[in-house]
Amino acid sequence: MAVLEATILFIILVIISNIISHYLVAIPTALIEISVGVIVALFLHIDIELQTDWFMLLFVAPLLYSDAKHFPKKELWELRTPIFANAILLVFLTTIAGGLLINVFIPQVSLPLAFALAAVLSPTDPVAVQGIAEQVKLPKKILTLISGESLINDASGLIAFKYALAAFLTGYFSLKQATGDFIYMTIIGIVIGYVISKLVYMIQRTLLRQGIQDVILHSSLQVMTPFVIFIAAELVHASGVIAVVVAGVLAIQQEPLFRGRFSEIKIVTNKLWDIIIYLLNGIVFVILGTTLPYAMRAAIIDPSISNGLLILYVLIVWVILMSIRTLWSYTYMWYDYLKSQKSMPLKPRFSVAVLTGLTGVRGAVTMAMVLSIPFFLPDGNVFQERYLIIFLASGVILVSLLVAVITLPIFTKQKKRLVLTGDEANPEPIDDLSDDTQLPEIEARKLITKQAIKSLQQDLTSENELIINDILQDLDKQLRFLYLDDDRTSNEIYYKLELEYRHLAADYETKKVCELLPILNLPKKTEKNYLNMLYYKQRAHSSNINMMAHQYLYKLQKKTKRLIYQSILKKQPDSYQLDTIKKITTLEVNSSEATVDMLQTCQHHLDQSDRYFTVRYNILNQLIMEYQSKVHRLQHYHLVQEASYQELYQDYFLRALDEERGMIQTLLEQGLISNTMANQLRQGINYSETSFLQTNVED
Repeated sequence: MAVLEATILFIILVIISNIISHYLVAIPTALIEISVGVIVALFLHIDIELQTDWFMLLFVAPLLYSDAKHFPKKELWELRTPIFANAILLVFLTTIAGGLLINVFIPQVSLPLAFALAAVLSPTDPVAVQGIAEQVKLPKKILTLISGESLINDASGLIAFKYALAAFLTGYFSLKQATGDFIYMTIIGIVIGYVISKLVYMIQRTLLRQGIQDVILHSSLQVMTPFVIFIAAELVHASGVIAVVVAGVLAIQQEPLFRGRFSEIKIVTNKLWDIIIYLLNGIVFVILGTTLPYAMRAAIIDPSISNGLLILYVLIVWVILMSIRTLWSYTYMWYDYLKSQKSMPLKPRFSVAVLTGLTGVRGAVTMAMVLSIPFFLPDGNVFQERYLIIFLASGVILVSLLVAVITLPIFTKQKKRLVLTGDEANPEPIDDLSDDTQLPEIEARKLITKQAIKSLQQDLTSENELIINDILQDLDKQLRFLYLDDDRTSNEIYYKLELEYRHLAADYETKKVCELLPILNLPKKTEKNYLNMLYYKQRAHSSNINMMAHQYLYKLQKKTKRLIYQSILKKQPDSYQLDTIKKITTLEVNSSEATVDMLQTCQHHLDQSDRYFTVRYNILNQLIMEYQSKVHRLQHYHLVQEASYQELYQDYFLRALDEERGMIQTLLEQGLISNTMANQLRQGINYSETSFLQTNVED
């Protein structure tokens, strides 16, 4: 099939698979995509020649780069020892021990070839791991561990496979040469990833400083980065996998370039990456599905070995790999426990080790590696065992996926979350967690908004009081809407009490205005419109009004306020306009200040024994802040119009967004939200940033 036709077909299949996954939610999307690929291969006779070099470049490089960028850096550092132990030592242990056991149980596979088979099956697949992890609630430490090791173990698996296969084909193996090559590939890969990542960052910064803000240019440069890094590393025979992972880890730690007026670049790039990763993830599994029937067919039709025996061999290999991984994990858990016994009162449980073993899912990376086995031996003879090795590898991929899909929900579906030794500093709260240990999106948004409010309140001074209060007022409105979206009883009470106090404030404000109007001697039409505006404000905060009516009255209030100023400015002398606007300003300032005094008195006389004391206090505090902010704006109207105010407002607004982004990362690192939700929340902040900046430019 032509490349263009195949690409279009794969994209369509990915879309179809994801549509199906929304209806079959219990089945991981990855497994659906594989099944769709198998069906298409059987009925449309599509055969994709999967080659390791282009597969690693086109799929593995960008996927690993993206995963490394979004991987929680704090957890990566905290678990660096077990991650690197699993990614390197466990791979080589699996190659050696697994090869010996495979040779014992499957006599048709010679010892060097058994080593090669164990090596090709030793690395876990990063895409497959994420596909499974999204469907079940794995313990935080296990999820971090398997995600971290899957970023790195491809490199060690490729080295082990390369030398094991070479030993079979040539009969020669040098441990010294293999070790030297591994060290060289790792170190040079790290250097290349670091240098090119820094170079790309410098290029982007230079372009921005010179006024080159082409969104497509910057987005293209960022998207091409992992491909360039991977190719550069492979050209000098270093590890492209290590290089792109290092670059991805560094990318998030560099000073952000695309905030402020360059945020459009950030949004476009993030969305472009989302689309690329979405398609590549899906195509990987569709290709795996289309490859499996052809990879396994030759062994199935081979009359020299029965199909039942082939299936038994697949199960034997999977059990061997599963056992090695489980025993390794259990041993390491005991080592970690004995080393830190005082701070880790929970003894290691074998069930957790089994869970770690079950997460060792193999995927398309293994398939790409095993299909690189040559058809002919160096002497020109046909490689007879090639089809058996490919069948065993393909079978283990399927078994590892199916077993994980079936058993992981059983392990994780319990009232108490599985606790890994040292998973948390304090084990008691973890035991109390329910089945749903992650925050709903609305609760995450509340925490994010509260963090921005807290940060701005800490920066509050007499000099920036006007600016920060304006932003705090908007953030508090955002927070109140989040509470309204939540249907819990406590939030209904909050809303009811808030309406009560807002109606009280509006009544008192109206009372003070009625006292001041005769003194100020405003035009009758202006008085009427102003009282109508206050009437709409009172009605909007009545307890017996629904949300639709509230919004309608709020719009009437705004419309009436515009009418007041339009009537003043319409065909009137400048002196009349200025005098009338001053009187209205005086009216608003005095009535608002009086309302603040009334609210502060209410707050002072609150009954602390009242069960809703804190709620009442916070609502009154918010209302006081709103009226004070209004007074500040009226008294410093000329400052609000100045460019310096707008610049400072923008600076503090962007700081608040940065605090929200930091809170998202904290929630992600604490395991309270998923990667998917974190990206959604970040996108929402990016849109807010762009909308704000574009509005400022238009103004």
